[in-house]
Amino acid sequence: MLFKDANMSTSERVEDLLQRMTLKEKVAQLYCMVNHGQMDPIKNANDNFEHGVGTLAFLNSSQTGDTQKDMETLNRIQQFFVEETRLGIPVLAHNEGIAGAQIPGATTFPQSLNVASTWEPELAKKIGEVVKKQLMAFGIRAVHSPLFDLGRDPRWGRIGETYGEDPYLVAQMGTSYVKGIQGDNQVMAAAKHFVGYGNTEGGRNGGEQQISDRKLFDTYCFPFEAAIHDGKVSGIMNSYGILNEQAVSTSKWLLTDVLREKLGFSGLTVADYGSVSHANARYRVAKTQKESAVMALKAGMDVEQPNNTCYRYLETAVEAGELEIEYIDRSVKRVLETKFRLGLFENPYQEGDFLEEINKVENQELSQEIAEKSMVLVKNDNDILPLNQKLKIAVIGPSADNKVNFFGGYSSVGTADTTTADFDRSENDNFIKMAYDAVISEHKEMLKSRGIVFDKQPSPEQKVQIIDMLKKNRSKSNKVYNTIDEFINTYYPNCSTVKNRLEEVFGKENVLYAKGCDIKKPIEGGLQEVKKAVEQADIVIAILGGKESMRAPDATAGENKDNTNINLEKPQLDMMAEVFNLNKPVISIIVDGRPLSTPEIHEKSQAVLYSWLPAQTGAQAIVNTLTGKNNPSGKLPVTVLKDKGQIPMYHSRLPFFVDTNEWAEYINHDNNTPLFPFGYGLSYTTYEYNNLSLDKEVSIDEKLQVTFTIKNVGSCSGDEVAQLYVRDCHSSIARPTKQLVGFKRVSLDVNEERTVTFTVDMAQLAFHNIDMKQVVEPGEMELYIGASSEDIRLNSPFEIIGEERLIGRKVFSSKVTVN
Repeated sequence: MLFKDANMSTSERVEDLLQRMTLKEKVAQLYCMVNHGQMDPIKNANDNFEHGVGTLAFLNSSQTGDTQKDMETLNRIQQFFVEETRLGIPVLAHNEGIAGAQIPGATTFPQSLNVASTWEPELAKKIGEVVKKQLMAFGIRAVHSPLFDLGRDPRWGRIGETYGEDPYLVAQMGTSYVKGIQGDNQVMAAAKHFVGYGNTEGGRNGGEQQISDRKLFDTYCFPFEAAIHDGKVSGIMNSYGILNEQAVSTSKWLLTDVLREKLGFSGLTVADYGSVSHANARYRVAKTQKESAVMALKAGMDVEQPNNTCYRYLETAVEAGELEIEYIDRSVKRVLETKFRLGLFENPYQEGDFLEEINKVENQELSQEIAEKSMVLVKNDNDILPLNQKLKIAVIGPSADNKVNFFGGYSSVGTADTTTADFDRSENDNFIKMAYDAVISEHKEMLKSRGIVFDKQPSPEQKVQIIDMLKKNRSKSNKVYNTIDEFINTYYPNCSTVKNRLEEVFGKENVLYAKGCDIKKPIEGGLQEVKKAVEQADIVIAILGGKESMRAPDATAGENKDNTNINLEKPQLDMMAEVFNLNKPVISIIVDGRPLSTPEIHEKSQAVLYSWLPAQTGAQAIVNTLTGKNNPSGKLPVTVLKDKGQIPMYHSRLPFFVDTNEWAEYINHDNNTPLFPFGYGLSYTTYEYNNLSLDKEVSIDEKLQVTFTIKNVGSCSGDEVAQLYVRDCHSSIARPTKQLVGFKRVSLDVNEERTVTFTVDMAQLAFHNIDMKQVVEPGEMELYIGASSEDIRLNSPFEIIGEERLIGRKVFSSKVTVN
């Protein structure tokens, strides 16, 4: 058969295979199969997917923790589709990967906000390369990563999964990750969540979004557009929620008009879990699941995930004349094209040795490098850091002797006890309803074997019986471990706590530990223990913050864990108030996926460090930073606020005052500015910027070259992140006070000076004008070079000359060299 000939072109193979497929086989390629773990996977496949399937969910919820057994299960599932279905079309198995492969033992990496804090896109690419090898060695060829959402609301529980607030920074980091993980068409990345997901009203996950077309195209679509054209991303996953009154999962305007026709995407769209059914069950834009399916497919949603709750009606919709076969064929072609490009037909199984890949020392070293480079020091009064090693230290706080809190909610650790339902659990009853609908229509024989027999619909008594059965099945566990702590100790035995690492450096006799309180609850006698430890110590190290998780009862963030409190939880604030009263020097470390607002902690601590979620080597990275082995060099990828009432507040705001440095005019004038601006971060050394050189005029169709020097004038080597911003002084529409157009991390020894050159294509400055045409306008501009968006060291005017230029596609990044 022609489609099995690897020497033929992808298009020829797709057309040949498509012609051989029945309607059932075509529709099956638009389904997703979930391996629940508790059931026999081959029986599940044989009973429900005899005609094949498009994708396979193989997340932590599918795995037992027995690596060999889990790989064999995946292999058996793939073998069924390749060898026991009529056409032998392999399944595309997917996983998560923003913090490492979501597989027990896979290398865990710091969360995306950490990676963004390094301002080093090459590190994101390196993460992708490691994740790619580990997934392929396990047998997985698709990943639901990375996020291209903008993180502008600290209430949103998933902000830590983003690369920050700025579209340029997000685009550079996310596109680099895509290049690393996709390699040479080896794994499909799914850029998510298209589009505006992090911009919901009130920071509510999957809620309502109102975004004007111009803001949508120039700001929120920009990172996706960069991934499509610079990263050649193969997959796109939709966002939950409603954008401009349209349910995203069924919006032709978004999934076809914007994504494909305007942005130029030609790959595979996959549904975020449950989002197709939401059109009916939540947003009520469709009367039935069948109508949801037809609307979504016509809109451009290729594959429903994590199941076929709605798409199971596509076959009958075609037969009833409610759906043209052309829509089925269009999406099936995209599925098949993806599978052919990935080489699944030639090699559908594992490539590499998984255990060898996860045991590579260089992968753990990379994780620690990122953890260290992402440490953001925001205060260091009187150079209290780095620490003198002759101190007696009180180490306190809920994360001082804790490992779990270092990990993101989508890491292998953070999802060690999740189920498939957790990815769509903002309405638990709705999940049960979806499961119920699927069971009574697709699994009648299974119900019959349990004595539940009915014609069209179960009786009220039978319905209660079926729902009870579903709830019991959800509570079952197929894991070889019992707790997350056991999971960490088993799969990440080298993971340590800050307390233990401090004891190794300073000696156990010089480290006094007192937890003080839990993340969200006081501990009986906790304050007394803290006071006792602090009174005996020379200095206090407080490890504070929250927990990112979908399930944990003490979670303060995570998917469907949005939080109106953007400060520390009250028990921690109460504990710290007692500590500050003892007048000992305090170093506060914030371990959290969100950019917490901690004005009280900042005011009274001598030093404050944001470690974010630094993963398996996080404790070592923190202690290395405290002791000076690592010179902190991270810069904030988000604006840190003083109060939730300031939301939204981000650096690329539109001009509101004559002075571009003014932010707001609240009655409480202290809240007119953020706690820490975007791009901010201190070091143990000092840098000078000098010798700015650029042309004062640049043609509208040419490039601007900007040159300057950075010198380390301090006492130790370090890395500085130079940031390049541009302001349009006068334009046809209001433009940002500062637009980030370039950045570079520069390593400098003591007294070393290096020359940095940015080359900025004027097409990078394009925007949609008053007529919604994408143009570059001539006129006066202001250029800023700084150590943060507010700490501007060099600036100069320049002018773009020529006639207004219409731009078909933007340039997505500047070029930079360091000599």
